[in-house]
Amino acid sequence: MTLLKLSLCLLLFSLPAAMAAVQQSIASIQEAVSAFIRDSLDSGGNFKIEAAPLDSRLSLPLCENPLQVFVQSGGLKPGRNTLGVRCTAGQNWMIYSQVTLKSYKEVLVLSKPLRRNEIIAADAITRESREVSSLQQGYLVDSATIINKQAARNLAIGTVLTPSSYADLTLVKRGERVNIQLGKAGMSISSAGIALMNGAKGDRINVKNSSSQRVIQAVVIDAGLVSVNF
Repeated sequence: MTLLKLSLCLLLFSLPAAMAAVQQSIASIQEAVSAFIRDSLDSGGNFKIEAAPLDSRLSLPLCENPLQVFVQSGGLKPGRNTLGVRCTAGQNWMIYSQVTLKSYKEVLVLSKPLRRNEIIAADAITRESREVSSLQQGYLVDSATIINKQAARNLAIGTVLTPSSYADLTLVKRGERVNIQLGKAGMSISSAGIALMNGAKGDRINVKNSSSQRVIQAVVIDAGLVSVNF
């Protein structure tokens, strides 16, 4: 009888250890998620990852195969992501985990305020590291895209520059006298006119011919110069 009791006690004490041995550990799931994120991200990037903790009461059978991690919708991107973790061996199971990815980049920022239509010079721009998933209007990283363009509106110091922050230079202004080049193959004629609207290079604007008083459409070529091709 004593031997039977002893055997029963040993069995009861060994049950928790045996159960733990056949369960998937929380740490192994977290490591699989971390490895997936590391492999998915640009090694040269600057990222901050915040993962929601898994429920410590989670009890899943030990997976005999490597865990499969996937993004629920699309690819891994800055912001909130839902990652799935699944086991495809033995007792199949799948769980989901929330991961927030913050991506930091050097973006263009104004180092001094600009007024609307003011020319953007190199000394008005600096670079700062910003979390780009929060920049809903976009951002710029190449200063060549904006230098010598004009501010589209009043911009405060510290403004993160976006594609809507600037516009091409206004070469022709409404009410200005312009030289109209009228041309076709083998012939070119010049005439004076008045611009009826503002225009940047390549814009098509209305111009009033000073001689005929006709309103025509012309393409802005340069400051004070528009062209009409027949």
